[in-house]
Amino acid sequence: MPPSTTDYIPLATLPYAAPPHPPRTTWAAAFLRRRNLILCSFLAFLLTLFALLQLAFRDYDADLDYLDYSEPASQTSYLPFQLPPPVQPATVLQPVQELPDDCLEAYYVRGDPCYTTPLPKLDFVWTWVNGSDPLQQEAKIAAAARFAPDDPWRPSDATTQARLYRDHDELRHSMRSVLAAFRPYTRRFTLLTADFAIPNTTPNLTLSSSWRLGQVPQWLNLGKQTRDGWADGSVELRIVHHAQMFETYSDTVFNSLAIESQLANVPDVADHFVYMNDDLYFARPMSPASFYTSAYGIVLHLEPSLVIPSSRPTPETPGEWRGMGESNYLLSERFGRRHRPYVMHEAKIVSRALLAEARAMFPESFARSATHHFRETAGPGAPSDVNTLFMHAHFIVERAREAMLWVWAVARVGSVDDAWGAAEARRAWEDLGGSWVGAEEEGDEGRLGERELLVRAGTRRTLEARRVAKIVAASGAQGGLGRTTYVFSSQDGYAYGDLGWGKERFPSLLPDTNEETRPQCKVNFDWCFAGLTRASDVFTNIAFNKHECGDCVISALMTQSGELGMGAVLPDDDRRLLPVAGTLPAFAGPRGAVHLPLAADWQQADFTLRSVLGPAGERSVRLWAMRLLQRYRYVIGSTPATFERLENPEQAQAVVDRLSNDRNVVLVCVNDDVEYGDDEVAETFIAFQERHWGRPAAWEKQ
Repeated sequence: MPPSTTDYIPLATLPYAAPPHPPRTTWAAAFLRRRNLILCSFLAFLLTLFALLQLAFRDYDADLDYLDYSEPASQTSYLPFQLPPPVQPATVLQPVQELPDDCLEAYYVRGDPCYTTPLPKLDFVWTWVNGSDPLQQEAKIAAAARFAPDDPWRPSDATTQARLYRDHDELRHSMRSVLAAFRPYTRRFTLLTADFAIPNTTPNLTLSSSWRLGQVPQWLNLGKQTRDGWADGSVELRIVHHAQMFETYSDTVFNSLAIESQLANVPDVADHFVYMNDDLYFARPMSPASFYTSAYGIVLHLEPSLVIPSSRPTPETPGEWRGMGESNYLLSERFGRRHRPYVMHEAKIVSRALLAEARAMFPESFARSATHHFRETAGPGAPSDVNTLFMHAHFIVERAREAMLWVWAVARVGSVDDAWGAAEARRAWEDLGGSWVGAEEEGDEGRLGERELLVRAGTRRTLEARRVAKIVAASGAQGGLGRTTYVFSSQDGYAYGDLGWGKERFPSLLPDTNEETRPQCKVNFDWCFAGLTRASDVFTNIAFNKHECGDCVISALMTQSGELGMGAVLPDDDRRLLPVAGTLPAFAGPRGAVHLPLAADWQQADFTLRSVLGPAGERSVRLWAMRLLQRYRYVIGSTPATFERLENPEQAQAVVDRLSNDRNVVLVCVNDDVEYGDDEVAETFIAFQERHWGRPAAWEKQ
């Protein structure tokens, strides 16, 4: 937990503990009391004088809770704070906002609506840096000097480095845009900022090394800070410094990927929050359904035509593709090798619980990324840093796929003791729509009617527009879908099964879609199932080893389930797992998170039914399976968005003209790639921001 605002102590009034004095005689004690009385009176006079002076010059010194650190061309404010104890990651997975048990059955069997109300407000989290901050610049130079000349992790000396730290007043206007477009659905803003060691040039020398100076925006009115931070109406704003959220923190961090690797540690953030960079804006009013609803789960925004390969990045891999490539390599080692789509550079919804789960699966990769102080390195260093937001989105999609296949192969078809024989093979093949010749009741194991099935994705009504609008409204998501449309749901299978090397769009299974355009695939019995005698081995074979088998199995099961629900996936309703003799009954208190193994390599995990559900307590396998499936629900959404770059004065003017004339776009990203004329670009872009988001927030200096 970070220190409260009471820990932001004015430097000039930092408490000082005097050493104990030896015993004094009575006359000395009386003299001391008299001297103290005079001293207290003098101090009271000074405090009164100071208060009057502060009132007279309040435009120059707004509050004692910050420090003015002046350079000839810069005046910057900081919040002093004491380093908290090291952040300890959660050792137990946290539950997501769960669906009620009383509607899970109808939801998964028939596709009936199931949700919780009311829909909680969302939090927003920004990362930000002030590149013109003198302490930022000094810390960056000092950090770079600690690297050897041949260290691959030393910062790059490319001139493009400047764009990572330039400021065109984006943060202030990004926050204003959210207030203008999303205020009714927002609880709190959290700003993540850098912090620095106390410089030797500060006049107050009583601070220990456990104190840091936290960066704050120059436009923030520190005089309006309360115990809970700042507020604009019902929307709160607070600042969390990097030292207050890193598990292992050595000094100032300049690497956005390292900062993002610690997002699961941000304290007191909502279960679902929207992650923002300072170059992201809301151009039009939005509704919560663009990010999350309890009825459909998290809303992911992905680009199917741009995919990232599964191979590990090389030194030649450019820029952000290194982090995405490393992340997809890790995902491929765990969930099967495949290309995965680009996560769009716009406002992103994050599940705190599922991000923490992803980190628990890949702890070394997240921890390693957090130690790298610079993003663009000279080497570049290897292995590359993980891209946390890419990892988070695809982790959810892959855990949903994994859950479907495990529930079917292990919890439904396999025996309780994990055996997989002729009876299980027959049931599996018939579940997929295949035929089996032979009378099972007469003891005849029978034989396959065909060795290969051609599967064409069936019609699904999960995302019919009228149906979605009705359910979203009933679930309490005010504003409906707004300009967002849902294009794929985890209730309809696996989104990437037909993606390959990229497609123009995700598959549509709606009734009005031409059947000939729907994905088709083949399941070969010998390739996918033959020779395996354990249900958990069948699962790992089709899910990871030969992932094309699992993709087609899911498509077949969705078709067999009908137009709604996924009844063909679920275990029988009377299937129960009995406790192992000698074990204690399961604790009947608050329910923990249900999940499959967290091993980073699927070959090191035990996926047997008994291992996954545990030895203690009698449980309904069907109910446990539905709770597992609901943990990873998602939809892929499409919201009108644009990505623009600022490169030079002439091009910047064209960009702002284009944005001003676009009446459809909702989510805007404007990237700083300025090559020359930065002063002119800044003037043009700041004026554009003021025209569109000119209303100051209550926490800004007037």
